[in-house]
Amino acid sequence: MIFRQSFLRGLARGLAGSLLLATLAGTAGARGTSSVWVMKGAKNTVYLAGSVHALPKDHAELPPQLERAYAASRSVVMEVDLDDMDPLEAVQFVTSRGTLPEGESLGDVIGAAGYARVVKLAASLDVPEVVISKLEPWAAAMVLTQFALQKTGYDPQLGIDMQLVDRARADGKTIDGLETVIDQLSIFDGRSFEEQSKFLLESADDAPMLGDDLRRLIGAWRAGDVKALERELDKERKTTPGLYDELLGARNRKWLPKIEALLDRDDDVLVVVGALHFVGHDGLLELLSKDGHKPVPLKQ
Repeated sequence: MIFRQSFLRGLARGLAGSLLLATLAGTAGARGTSSVWVMKGAKNTVYLAGSVHALPKDHAELPPQLERAYAASRSVVMEVDLDDMDPLEAVQFVTSRGTLPEGESLGDVIGAAGYARVVKLAASLDVPEVVISKLEPWAAAMVLTQFALQKTGYDPQLGIDMQLVDRARADGKTIDGLETVIDQLSIFDGRSFEEQSKFLLESADDAPMLGDDLRRLIGAWRAGDVKALERELDKERKTTPGLYDELLGARNRKWLPKIEALLDRDDDVLVVVGALHFVGHDGLLELLSKDGHKPVPLKQ
C-alpha cells in the first residue's frame, strides 16, 4: 500500500499537465492556421490559445502568436489554476475514489486476458503490478498514461500550460482556472466499469504508439493542420463516445459563459485550454460563433 501511494503521489505531480493526453494533444482551432484566436470586448481583448500538455525538451518553444498573446495579456485563464492546485487533492481522490473495494482486483473487473495485457504494459514501463492491481480501470489508465508519457521524452513540465503558469507567476500576472483537477478526474470516475475498462484497454494498446502519435499531432498543432486533428478526434470518439463527449463538448458548454464573461473586463486575458477543445461542432470556436462572437486567427 505504501509503495502504491508513492507512485500515486508521483502521478499527481504530473497529473494536471498530462491528464488530457488521454484525449490526445494536437492543433488548436477549427479555422485558419493559427494556434491563437482573438475576440474583442468593449474595453479589452480575449485571446484563445490551444495548449499541448507535454512537449519534448528540444521542441518546447512557444509559437510566435502565443508569445504575442501572452505579452499583451495581464491575466491567464487555464483549464485548472495550476498556481493554486494542491497535488494532494488528486492523490486523495485517486486513493478514495479510484481504489477498488476490499476483496476486488483490477483483474476481476477487466477480465484475465485484458489484465494480462495491462500487466505486460506496466512491466514495460517499470510500474510494478502492485501499483495498479487494486485501482479502478480509469485510475490505472491515468497511471499508465503518465508513465508511458515519461518514457517518450514528452515532459508535462514543458507543456504549454506549465510553461505559462511559471512565467505568469514570475511576471506577477493573475492566474485563474475554469475548473478544478477534481472536476476533471470526476469525469473518468463517473463512467461505468464497462466504459472505464474499454478506455483502459484502448489506452494500453495505444501506449506503445504514444510517442509517434504525439509527434504527428504536435506537428499538426504547429502547422495548423486542422484536418489531421479532426480525423484523430473522430477516431477517438468512436472508441468511447460517451467519455469523449464529457471530456470535450460538455466541458466546452460549461466553460462558455465563463469565457464570454471575460469580454466584460477591462484587462486583456489569455485563455489557454487543451487544443482539442476548439475542434468540431461542439468546439469552443463554433459555440462562441453561435453566440454571436467573432473569434479570428491571430496572424503571425
